[in-house]
Amino acid sequence: MSAPAHLLVVRAGGAPWALPMDAVEQTFDLRASAVRRVGSAQMVVFRGETLELCEIAERLGLTTEAEPAAGVVVWAGGRRRVFAVDSLVGQSRLERLEIPALARGACCCGVVIDETGDVIPVVEPGAVAGAWSLGSAAGLGFTEMQRSALLEVANIGSGHAATALSQLLGRPVEIGYSEAILTILAEAIDRIGPPTGRSAVVDTPVSGDGGTVLLVFPDEAGERLCDLLGTTLDDPMGRSALQEIGNILATSYLNAIVEMTGMELEPEPPSVQVDLLGQLLEQSAAAAGAPTDPTILMRSHLIVEASEARFSFFFVPRVASVNELLDRLGLPAAA
Repeated sequence: MSAPAHLLVVRAGGAPWALPMDAVEQTFDLRASAVRRVGSAQMVVFRGETLELCEIAERLGLTTEAEPAAGVVVWAGGRRRVFAVDSLVGQSRLERLEIPALARGACCCGVVIDETGDVIPVVEPGAVAGAWSLGSAAGLGFTEMQRSALLEVANIGSGHAATALSQLLGRPVEIGYSEAILTILAEAIDRIGPPTGRSAVVDTPVSGDGGTVLLVFPDEAGERLCDLLGTTLDDPMGRSALQEIGNILATSYLNAIVEMTGMELEPEPPSVQVDLLGQLLEQSAAAAGAPTDPTILMRSHLIVEASEARFSFFFVPRVASVNELLDRLGLPAAA
């Protein structure tokens, strides 16, 4: 049985809805804040920052006579926004149940059942904000064979990266899993990890607008890897060590793709930052393209044996690189 999902339950349009707490940063009294309209968008100032205001009831196509009373600051589509809701019910840990794809709405990705037996839909913040929609990948035109080929690229690339890290550390490195998610950039950014979690991120851009390679160390994983190298994350030597690991892993991963396809994928010097993951991705090259750009989120979970160092490895190519990769594999994208 999977672990219960940590959710914030709110009411909007007279009905309860659940937001993943991983995406929730703060709640506040919306009635005490001034809301302004800029063009077709509503904006609200929260702690000195002007954020887009999204009324959940309106986005879900519901009618309501009540004025929203509460605001929820969330990360959605790669940036912070405020969701306006009728009221806050509270946080809960409930088992999330998947629903068939045909039964999902534009924003609902599952349901939970609370203590009273009520069924509460779980919504995707990025979809509610209109940054992307569930099933975005279906409209990109990738065939099953193309998907399989890209997953194989992710497997081979992560295998090379794990071997390189194992040689560096002198201990085995396992690949927990690999996957290739085909979607648009806005959703890919939301899928990288919990945006409100503190993380260390090594960002290695790929030259020629080829995308970026990211190493994401959630919580204390970066500190644990530094410990294996005899340093700490707070020490400049520790961050330098993470940069070098990022450079070695990105080079190994990209070289594997180059060997398979003959593409020109040259890593640029990496940078390392420690902050909320959402903040880091907003600043990263991963978010530099258009939100609707088709992309592949090539994700691998690496585990260093006999340690707590567990982290994720991502390749986020630009749309032109996706098309070239498929073409080099003999599976060109549809015109």
